[in-house]
Amino acid sequence: MTPISDNTMQAIEYALGALARRAEVTAQNVANAQVPNFRASRLSFEQQLERAIGSGDIAGARPPSVVATNDPAGPNGNNVIIEEEVVDMMKTNLLQSAMVEAFNFKAGLIRTAIQGSR
Repeated sequence: MTPISDNTMQAIEYALGALARRAEVTAQNVANAQVPNFRASRLSFEQQLERAIGSGDIAGARPPSVVATNDPAGPNGNNVIIEEEVVDMMKTNLLQSAMVEAFNFKAGLIRTAIQGSR
């Protein structure tokens, strides 16, 4: 049986996967906040997803990219800024919640279309 899927569901799936990966990258930054010469990283996916939505080819979206930050390093060579990491965690959590809500809304529409408006 083929799952019901469209661009919206594919975009939500892509975003949830990317947000999960972003949470991992942020956790790695926090875990290494005191390690000398550690360079923080960021995960970027919004532009890739926006382009894929614009082209109508979500399945062809490039995978999220992880890049090292250029933030200045402290005395031990580490450039993790805990405050920024905490804000990034909160933002990621809010976006994940929004994507789950979007998924549930879309699934509800599909359920209603299949069952009818009893």
